Amino acid sequence: MKHLRRDGAIVKPILLVAGLGVVGCGGSGGDLDDDTYVQVMARLSWARAKYADTTEGDSVRAAALDEHGVTGQQLEEFVARLGDDPGRMHRLWEAIRLEVDVLDGVSRPESQLEMPDAERRESR
Repeated sequence: MKHLRRDGAIVKPILLVAGLGVVGCGGSGGDLDDDTYVQVMARLSWARAKYADTTEGDSVRAAALDEHGVTGQQLEEFVARLGDDPGRMHRLWEAIRLEVDVLDGVSRPESQLEMPDAERRESR
C-alpha cells in the first residue's frame, strides 16, 4: 500500500480505517463515492488527531459516520477497491489532507478545492 508523507509523518490509510473498530463496523457494504469518502475520512482523521483516545473522540468519530450514513465496513470495502488504483488513492488522500487543514482552520487555495472531473472515477 502506498504511503503519503505529511510533515514527516507517514499516513497509512488502512490503519485509519482499522481504527474504526471503536465506533463499529456493522452494516452492509454498498457504494461509496469519492466525495463522501473524503469528507468522512477527513473528519475521522481530524478527530483522531484532536481527541486521540478519549470518549469525546469516539463520539465525534461516530457522528462523522452517522452524519454521512456510512459504516466502517463501507470504508474498508472502498479502500480495498482503491488498491488497484494508486493514483486515485493519492488524489483522495491529498483531498483528505486539505479537508483536515480546513477543519484545523487552515485556509486552502481555491484551485485545490475539488478534484477535476477528468480524474474522478465512480466507485464500483
